[in-house]
Amino acid sequence: MANTLAAFGFRQFRRLDGGAPTAGFDTLTIASSDTNVIGAGDVVATSATGPYVTVLSSGLSQIRGVFMGCEYYSPTVGRKVWSPYFPGSVQTSSGTNDVQAWVCTDPDMLYIVQCSTTATVLSSQIGLNFGVSSGTFGSANTTTGISAMTLASTSAATTATLPWRFMDYYSNWAPPGVNGTDNTSAGNIVVVAPNNFDRKNTTGI
Repeated sequence: MANTLAAFGFRQFRRLDGGAPTAGFDTLTIASSDTNVIGAGDVVATSATGPYVTVLSSGLSQIRGVFMGCEYYSPTVGRKVWSPYFPGSVQTSSGTNDVQAWVCTDPDMLYIVQCSTTATVLSSQIGLNFGVSSGTFGSANTTTGISAMTLASTSAATTATLPWRFMDYYSNWAPPGVNGTDNTSAGNIVVVAPNNFDRKNTTGI
């Protein structure tokens, strides 16, 4: 059955060594004035303007990790709130109140992600590197808080700067008939490993 586009960003699958999936979480900071929406499963990058992370702006870039949620001061309720997504620009007149973000930066974590519907990812591409579909940056679902990012199906290459490496088909693990397990059509779900994370790259950003 042909796949249906139902993007969920990059979702933790398992660690390469079989360890607990909670390993590798960092508490990082998002600038409260950042206007970008960041959803759970969105890829984030180190900001060039300070000690912050922000949503990915180039699908071919080195990345910091995968966003898992945040806590920020809400002037509406007068206290800190937890949210699965960052709504963008929560700065208040009383101060900057920068946002506490939880990001998985573990270079040994495997993820599942749906591919773009523009092309089918083939088994011959296993081991090659991929980018993130550019049209999905900052477009998280603000009702569910879930990312809309997909893997760029047409960006397969051995280029070392691409952030993800295609490791396996999700169909080899998922029950038959699950959406994304038809590997003969576009929009299939694949297992990927970090290829160009900050913690893994020795040359910096």
